[in-house]
Amino acid sequence: MRAILCDANQLELASGPLVRWDLAWPLFLPDCAPGTLPEGGGAQRLTIIGRWFWEHMGITAGRLRPDAPDALWLVCPTPLTDAARELVTRLASFWCDEVYWEPPTSTTPNRWTAPVLNVNHLTGSPLTVALSESYPQGQEHPLLAATGVGRLNAKVQVVAADSTSARLHSHTAQDEYYLILHGSGTLRMGQRSQPVTSGCFIAKPTGPDLPSHIVADQGEPVTILDMEVYQDSRQFLGGKDLMNYADQRELVMTGLGWEGMVPLDTLQATHDVFSHYFEGYERHRDGTVTARPFPGQPARRDDGSDQ
Repeated sequence: MRAILCDANQLELASGPLVRWDLAWPLFLPDCAPGTLPEGGGAQRLTIIGRWFWEHMGITAGRLRPDAPDALWLVCPTPLTDAARELVTRLASFWCDEVYWEPPTSTTPNRWTAPVLNVNHLTGSPLTVALSESYPQGQEHPLLAATGVGRLNAKVQVVAADSTSARLHSHTAQDEYYLILHGSGTLRMGQRSQPVTSGCFIAKPTGPDLPSHIVADQGEPVTILDMEVYQDSRQFLGGKDLMNYADQRELVMTGLGWEGMVPLDTLQATHDVFSHYFEGYERHRDGTVTARPFPGQPARRDDGSDQ
């Protein structure tokens, strides 16, 4: 299958189904000029527009679709920045064996791009340059927007000397893994600490809710390949997650439909809930309860002293 990039002025040349990037751009990237990308911190937003394209192609194309068309015309805003063109080209290359930046002729080059990035030379790619972000603790180079829409969210993070990769934290919605690419520092994990250096691979599967982070405390930056693995690729776009920030003693709730924080010390065992499951009561911030009848549920039979 061929993917052919064109603009709205070339629609009369199209001889196959259309994919309207030009219409998706203002819908998913409303604060960007057409054909440009958000710079710094825009990886998640590009994943949203990438998800739209991925699902559209899944309906139309695919390696195991015998009814797939010979060509798809990707109608793009004009002009496209180099970074935006790279994004469209890379995503199209997963679905098509040929990608052209103009209606093809016998001399038009095939721009198909392999899903390969060199994590040691990310500044050579217009897309990764556009997505890179600097902040007081170092730099981040997101990889997901350039490597398809999957269940892995990966980034290269350069942690400045005397700083940390993140808060000491855990997730409930994704496994997290780190590979130390350069430098040395200290891994804090739960109640323990140990040195880590180039080549160390660190695993933090979800379940134990084991908090961790990496401290650049050896007088040099630490470069990390940070990988988050989700059960479903849509989780990256707003899936619900509970994050335990152990140093701050905070439990943070994020995701579509909720956003909040409670002190970690307010957590209580759930046996009290299930031993009074069909009884009416309200629980208060300090953990105490007040008996109240609800439709079909009599008021709780005790004053909460058995918690």
